[in-house]
Amino acid sequence: MDMQTYQDLMLAVDLSKDEKKLILEKRQKQCLCRQCPTYMECSGEEASVFCTIGKSNCITREIECLCPTCPFAAEFGLKNTFFCTRGSEKQQLLVETLQVRKTWVE
Repeated sequence: MDMQTYQDLMLAVDLSKDEKKLILEKRQKQCLCRQCPTYMECSGEEASVFCTIGKSNCITREIECLCPTCPFAAEFGLKNTFFCTRGSEKQQLLVETLQVRKTWVE
């Protein structure tokens, strides 16, 4: 699946909370976040699949990133990294887009 297809899917999908929960549970089985040197457990936060849910509320140091080796990232052709500190693929793409538009205005 190419990046445009992924982006189109993310924009088109309007899921219920239960549907989102099922997808996250499936993705967590493939997820490498907890094996990553950057990952750290935080009290009250047992999250992973940061490429989908966005950045962690407590992970602040970037040590090494396993995102490019993640089966989920490969399946969807995700191009960004350090999702736990920089945000989900969708969030990072939005920031990149806004920065490009900012340079067009200047």
